[in-house]
Amino acid sequence: MSLSYFDVTKPTVIQVDASKIGIGAALTQDGKPIAFASKALTDTEQRYANIERELLAVVFGCERFHTYVYGKPFVVESDHKPLEMIQKKSLASTPPRLQRMMLRLQQYDVTITYRPAKDMVLADSLSRLNPAPDKEINLEQSICAVQFTSDKLQELKQRTNADPELTTLRDIIIGGWPDRARQLPKNLRDFWSCRDELSVEDGLVLKGDRVIIPTAMRGYILRNLHAGHQGIEKCKLRAKTCVYWRGINADIEHLVKSCTVCQTHQNGQQAETLLQHDIPDGPWQVVASDIFHLDGNDYV
Repeated sequence: MSLSYFDVTKPTVIQVDASKIGIGAALTQDGKPIAFASKALTDTEQRYANIERELLAVVFGCERFHTYVYGKPFVVESDHKPLEMIQKKSLASTPPRLQRMMLRLQQYDVTITYRPAKDMVLADSLSRLNPAPDKEINLEQSICAVQFTSDKLQELKQRTNADPELTTLRDIIIGGWPDRARQLPKNLRDFWSCRDELSVEDGLVLKGDRVIIPTAMRGYILRNLHAGHQGIEKCKLRAKTCVYWRGINADIEHLVKSCTVCQTHQNGQQAETLLQHDIPDGPWQVVASDIFHLDGNDYV
């Protein structure tokens, strides 16, 4: 296939794709190729979750064709539909590795759109080539946000490997999610809504920067969250910084409410019953106000 000349006045599209061994990108205009690029994945990148490899392909395509697309709007086409949602969500709700990739895309006026794999022949074939790996784009990270001792971290990895649900979930994250939630095992369908937040790092499954705890270690984690006999909300806040499992909030509430020390020494002042006002017959019959701000830095 012969290459065309680049025209700065025409719409520009970069097709990208990722396989388990490499990523590829094709710069096109009017459906005609302008330039090609591909690279093999390093050992670390091959262990990325599927969505991480696909976003890595987007970063690779934009940076490799930087001189063509910088300073002008362009489209990146990918056969991985969740990428359309990723660019519309806040960075805080995505895993750390995806956050760093998205930050690298901030300099570009890029729109990521979904295109079926059957229409992505150029990028698909390039991602299955086996060129030398490009070390410069390696985004390897280590788990540093979660404060476990080395012994407990090792135990956590062993327990994760022995947990059937987490091992199945880990394989799906790395291999790729199905097109519909009903194609998942029933016990994993609750993860469908947060699938773009899940990743695998060093054998552990993460939701954002929180480690998903295997069943066998949840009792230990709950006891540590409740160390010092903190209340329900304090325990939940601690959990949000580092650990997660489905139903963790309900488990925390049950633990605190069943703690005899907390029940004996908790504050005896109970919450007042909410007093409901009668519904008014017309507008402005009843006016309620909380603290509000006036000009001149006056608060009422």
